[in-house]
Amino acid sequence: MKLVTYNIRYALGLDGKHDYDRITQAVHGADVIALQEVERHWRRSGMADQVALIEERLPRYHSCYGPAFDVDASETAPDGHVTRRRRQFGTMILSRWPIREARSHILPKLATRQNFNMDMGALECVIASDRGPIRVFSIHLSAISIRERLLQIDHLLDLRRNARARGGSWTGEGPVRNESEWQEFLRRDWNNGEPVPEMTDKTVWMGDFNSVPEGPEYCQIVGEFDPTIGGRLLHADGFADSWHLAPPDGNDDPGHTWWPDPPDRAPGRPLRLDYCFLSPELAPHVIRKWVDAEAQGSDHRPYWVQLSDDI
Repeated sequence: MKLVTYNIRYALGLDGKHDYDRITQAVHGADVIALQEVERHWRRSGMADQVALIEERLPRYHSCYGPAFDVDASETAPDGHVTRRRRQFGTMILSRWPIREARSHILPKLATRQNFNMDMGALECVIASDRGPIRVFSIHLSAISIRERLLQIDHLLDLRRNARARGGSWTGEGPVRNESEWQEFLRRDWNNGEPVPEMTDKTVWMGDFNSVPEGPEYCQIVGEFDPTIGGRLLHADGFADSWHLAPPDGNDDPGHTWWPDPPDRAPGRPLRLDYCFLSPELAPHVIRKWVDAEAQGSDHRPYWVQLSDDI
């Protein structure tokens, strides 16, 4: 199974052009794709519906979009006719397999006085893969402060810990102890004739975490290095960094996924900001990881992870 995460920077490439073909070509062939900074109806991208443009170019994939930022972009004609549009910015997941259910999570935000700040989000999808259900998140954390990112990570960890208590998008079979109510429930077809969504502990976090390895945000996810055990302890409710799980491949690639564009943009050097974190059920199955350093469609680069077939 091949996973890829890519912050597409609303398809604005290193040449200053919006090109959706090179975005989709850079991720084509993955089984599961997590995208960030996908927008709809912004002036800077020509009022394009980027979700539709991406879906058109990947017709063999199921897809779901989760806007975190949603404001008015409508226009009213002189005769009063309203062209209804929402200006949105968010995350997207595409999958070779059906997306059984999806939830969009708005992450905690702290108001700012000077620096621009906006709502950020995480899209959660349960994917019905041919190896069983997998819970995949496309995540975009705030770029504004460590404090805010730590709040957002705590929120996501709570979602992980409480997943089974919360259950799927719907739970329960219906009012089985009351025959008349049971028949009414069946007539109204509340579950659309489908079974309760299957729960799974197999979880993938992919996305732009706007934080560097060994920073406080990173350690909040994977745990601090513990000298008594010579490493990090992977707890049942925790995650492991896929970059360190793959077998050695003989190169010294530092895994940088973001390059300053323009080159003198702070901090003036490439950074590793994009990750694929895996729950303990998936962590032992990483067989390869790599950054597509040749991609030109964004200031980020796609980060790929391949899992073995025995997951």
